[in-house]
Amino acid sequence: MPDHRHEDRCCICGFIPPYLVESLADSEDARVRKVAFATLEATTTARATRLVNPSQLLGRSVAPGQGRSRVVYDMEGRSMPLPGTLRRTEYQSAVLQDEVDEAFENAGRTYEFYRSVMGLDSLDGGGFPIVSSVNFGFQVGNAFWDGERIVYGAGDGNLFLPFTRSLAVAAHEMSHGVLSFSSDLDYEGETGALNESFCDVMGISVEQYTNGTSVAEARWSLGAELLGPALADVEAIRTFEARPAFKDHPNLSTDPQPKHMRDYVFTDKDRGGVHINSGIPNHAFYLVAQALGGNVWDRSARIWFEAFTNVLNRRASFQQAALATASVARQKFGEEAGLAVSNAWRAVGVQPDVRP
Repeated sequence: MPDHRHEDRCCICGFIPPYLVESLADSEDARVRKVAFATLEATTTARATRLVNPSQLLGRSVAPGQGRSRVVYDMEGRSMPLPGTLRRTEYQSAVLQDEVDEAFENAGRTYEFYRSVMGLDSLDGGGFPIVSSVNFGFQVGNAFWDGERIVYGAGDGNLFLPFTRSLAVAAHEMSHGVLSFSSDLDYEGETGALNESFCDVMGISVEQYTNGTSVAEARWSLGAELLGPALADVEAIRTFEARPAFKDHPNLSTDPQPKHMRDYVFTDKDRGGVHINSGIPNHAFYLVAQALGGNVWDRSARIWFEAFTNVLNRRASFQQAALATASVARQKFGEEAGLAVSNAWRAVGVQPDVRP
């Protein structure tokens, strides 16, 4: 897989979207506001201090192409300097520290999915070592891919639990790395929403593959494992289904993700609403998976992977994604699969048969 990284525009890609952090920051509860501000401050620090130099990428000192290679560091509540204190490497046994061992297993399960299902050796196709830093900052409620590694906040134990708890969220963040080494989709507007959606799709696909869960049996939402006692009444952070993940919540407000183009949100925030409008392609994927049935990793996820990593260009639109996925489906799995993909995109208001 070619490396098309564009260092001048690399960004911090966090799982918890800005609209949720803003809602928490507006809470009447001082404890909730404290978590929001801690999360904002720590991720801002990481963004400001990040060194973007491909020759210094963590793990590049380890020869590529050597198979699975995992490294886990511990930030011990600090937000800088990354990566932290080394805790575990590939051939080391469990260290009996939950966050370290969970991050290690998340990396292994994500690697196994990409290698076995997609034929990809790690995130770049060349054995790129998967580096994780856990316990980032104090009471930080987020996890993010910073262009070099996945960084996990430990939460506060009340709103959010340690972010290493969720395999799907971990795989989502590592999938930002997959994109950066392939199509390198821009992170703004429709293209940025496709970027976020691809990572949601791969995240939930890794989870279903690891658990051996069929499309019919699967839970089609993300982030439930991260929710602490104060959010026990919330189902998840976001859902692929048509309904909202949460509604009229005192701390989170209402899930703003649209599931149809008529509800597309035009905004200057969040790089043009990348975490909001990703709900549209997410729902299209859900409809494809329901139509094709079986296991998501047999056809649906493979269609999305091929289209997003090997067909789309850096500034792809929703319509281009619809065309690409429908074309890949037909090529790989026949006319019936192509029709299922086209129908799914039409159902969310995107026409896959008219070239832009």
